[in-house]
Order: sequence, then structure tokens, then C-alpha cells
Amino acid sequence: MKFEEGYYITPSNLPNKGILFVDHAANNRSGHLGHALVQCENGDILAFYPNCSDDGGGHSAVGWMEYKRSRDFGKTWEPSMIYTYSKQYFQLGINTSVMAEKAVVTNDGTIVIFHLLCDISENPLWEPYRVPTYSRSFDQGLTWTKAEEIDKDCGRIYDAVYYEKEIFVLKFCNDARINWTGCLPEHQYKIYVSNDSGASFHKRSVIPFSTYGRGYGTLCFLKNGDLIAYCYNSADEYHADYVISHDSGRTWEKPEKAYFAKKLRNPQMIAFGDGYLMHGRSGNTEPDAGNFVLYYSENGIEWDDGRILAKCEAGYGAYSNSIIIDEPNRERVYIHSSHAYADNKTNILAWWVDKI
Repeated sequence: MKFEEGYYITPSNLPNKGILFVDHAANNRSGHLGHALVQCENGDILAFYPNCSDDGGGHSAVGWMEYKRSRDFGKTWEPSMIYTYSKQYFQLGINTSVMAEKAVVTNDGTIVIFHLLCDISENPLWEPYRVPTYSRSFDQGLTWTKAEEIDKDCGRIYDAVYYEKEIFVLKFCNDARINWTGCLPEHQYKIYVSNDSGASFHKRSVIPFSTYGRGYGTLCFLKNGDLIAYCYNSADEYHADYVISHDSGRTWEKPEKAYFAKKLRNPQMIAFGDGYLMHGRSGNTEPDAGNFVLYYSENGIEWDDGRILAKCEAGYGAYSNSIIIDEPNRERVYIHSSHAYADNKTNILAWWVDKI
């Protein structure tokens, strides 16, 4: 089944027709990294986004996280709320900001949200990275526990998924002091797992990627139960490295490459319907750099030619995330992405993907 035959993008298939979720342009603000999405046990959706300064033309981590709640499956959203941990940490004056990139909900209703901690003492960018943290909520995201660390390594949690009562975390252990892509032997992608709703985590394996020049990453369980991990290759934006595990991340096959016709940076993969979706930026190199693109695959490895959801109009954005929203009698995919409105200053756009 081809994507065009089985799915419908709303509100339009045309570029730059996403739903305006956060209008940062109204206040000369920006929001690149930090698009955690989660559907609570009671059906509420929590959609997080960064509220940052216009430093560096908007390519900035100088700020904090906010979020909106929907109680009607995304039809309407309540007013924005401050994510307290992020705002309070920023206000400590220790030149550290907290971005919330991923969240999961477990079978007992616990929400676990994962944070990127950015050292902004020398520049407004996200690097270098401090030790990432996570928090939990037991009341549908109304209150959160004190932040904890999975381990003591600096780096970035690129993805988190929940599968068969286990939380799987993809962490890139690289403090980004030299470069945000891998450049030393100790720069490794690791899988951490929790089987107690985030009360504790343990390292399950090191993914056998060659990490030189690699960054970003995404995890997805395939229909047959295999776990696939992808990462970005800065030297070849038309091909992303992937590796498959047949035993829930304990051991891995050798890395392979998948082709993306419109290029792919900061990949995000999700299983939906009879296939898989992958979205991200159409690379940083011409031609056609900086667009927000969406691909479809029947097997999670061979991808179609893709389609542009938002064409690059100013600087770069297209940092994104997606989740499946369970509604009565149907499932939908909800996608968030940053989109530059001037320089690298970004608004937040949203899309729905429906099965026909």
C-alpha cells in the first residue's frame, strides 16, 4: 500500500499549511528543540514546546519549556502552562536550560518525560550537553517528581518508546564539547530500559553504530517485534544508518543504510496502520535543504519518495515529534514541528495523519 492510497494529511497536502500551534512570531520568540508529546491515561494530550529568546537569530536554547493540554483529543487546547522544572532551572542563573524532548505513558498511567540539559554559558546554542534527566507524573501531568538521572554520562536522549511494559531509551553519550556529532571512540549510542514505570533504569546494550559524524536518532518496534534504531549521517544526508535487534535491544545485527530521496536529518519514526512514518528535516545541504519532510514505508526500511509538509521559508527548523492519538473508534498520528518564520526564529506547527 502506498502512502497516498491509505492516508490523508490534514489540513492540506500543500507545503506550509500546518496548523499554527504556537505563534512565537507575535512576541519575537523562538522554539527549536523540545517537542515532547504524550497522551495521558485519561485521554488528555500534553503537547510541550520551547519558549526561547531570539539570540542567534532565534537558533537559541535560552529559555524554558511550556505545554498545552487538550481534553478532547486535540480538537481544542487549554491556555499554555509553564513546565515548572524547566523554568525554575533556567531562573537559577547557572547558565543551564532544560528542554523536554520525549515522553511516554506506561500501562499503570505513569508519565515519564525526558530532558535535555544545555550549557548556555558561552553561547545560546544547546551544546555542550550536561547529564540529561527525567521526571515522572502520577496524576495526568498535573505534578511531577524531582528530576533524576539515568546514568552519570553527559549527552542527549534522542528517543523513548514504551513496548510490552518496558520503557526503551535511546541515549547518545556525547557531551558535544568538540562536536554534537560523534568524534571520539567513547561517543556511543546506548539503550537503557525500565520495567518499573521509570522508577529505575539499567543499560541494556551499546548499539554498534560507527558514530563518527553521526547524531540524532530514533527507535521503533516493527510489526514482527524487532526493534530498529536509526541515526543521522552528516556526511551523507540521503542515507541514514539503521540497525535491527531481534531480542528487544540485547543484541544487534550489523548496521545498514536506508535511502531517503529528499534527505533526512533529525529523524523521527513511528509505526501506524499497516506501515511506518518517518519525518525530519530535508538536510542542511542543497538542493532543497531545510524543508519538513514526511516519508512512508511498508517495512520500516524501504521508504517512498516522501512529501514536503512545510517548505523552508527562512532559516532552519523542522525539529519534530509525533505520537499516535487513541480516540473512540479510531487512531490518528499527531505531528509537531518547528518552522522558521524569520531568520532561525520558529513557530510551532502541527499536522494530523488519518487512515482512510
